[in-house]
Amino acid sequence: MVKITENEEYLSRMLKQQLELTGVVEEAIDLLVSQEGIPKRIAESLACGLGIFPKRYALNAGTFGHEGQKNLLRSKVMVVGLGGLGGHVVEQLVRCGVGILLGVDADLFDETNLNRQLYSEPKTIGQRKTDVTQRRVEATNNAVEFHSFFHRVEDLEDSVYHGVDLIFDCLDAIAFRLHLEGVGERLDIPIVHGAIGGWYGQVAIVWPGSKLLSNVYGTKREGIEKTLGNPPFTPALVATFMVSEGIKLLLGKKEKENIVLFADLLNNQCQYVSL
Repeated sequence: MVKITENEEYLSRMLKQQLELTGVVEEAIDLLVSQEGIPKRIAESLACGLGIFPKRYALNAGTFGHEGQKNLLRSKVMVVGLGGLGGHVVEQLVRCGVGILLGVDADLFDETNLNRQLYSEPKTIGQRKTDVTQRRVEATNNAVEFHSFFHRVEDLEDSVYHGVDLIFDCLDAIAFRLHLEGVGERLDIPIVHGAIGGWYGQVAIVWPGSKLLSNVYGTKREGIEKTLGNPPFTPALVATFMVSEGIKLLLGKKEKENIVLFADLLNNQCQYVSL
């Protein structure tokens, strides 16, 4: 988790004073940000630490709790692939209040994305997915820090992963997924894997050293999406499973186990397979 600040006690005291003056948590947070020059995610996290939820996160309270929301605002997460799965994953992470997001994608939006990719619109055709995603994040939750990388994942330097708590694999090529699995193993970072094709999807947490993706894909080098395509509902559902798994991991509610969830939307069935 990202360390909030060495002055947390002092800043919490200042936030309490602002709350006493304004009586409104959002105003107190904005004043603290302005006066102390700290990121908004830090001020929001401090409020949660005091047992006070900003209204933005109020309906997260019963599920995450104050400490849980505080921990999410301290978290640093990478999403690799900002298309069908990645757009939905980013949207949910931003609304959950994950403090720092890194988005990685080397593609531009095109017309074939319009059927399923959340940030794809006629006006964004030809634009970088990283740029469009950044604008969306800023418009949705300005406390979240979004850092974009217009790169292929295999071209990222190890320094980019510094401090990352969790990686979301929203890629569309097996070779890139296996590369990312190797990065997670080498740098000791867990990965939430998701894949989709037609009516079908799969989700798993790839713990460092588990070789789960290598075992799942074996010698395959092409997924079923190449023939089945992807309708709009499959990425939305699978991304939701991915974010749920990732949030549980960030909140310490996930046991280490090598299990893959296979979802069949045609027959409305889910199956868990242990590897």
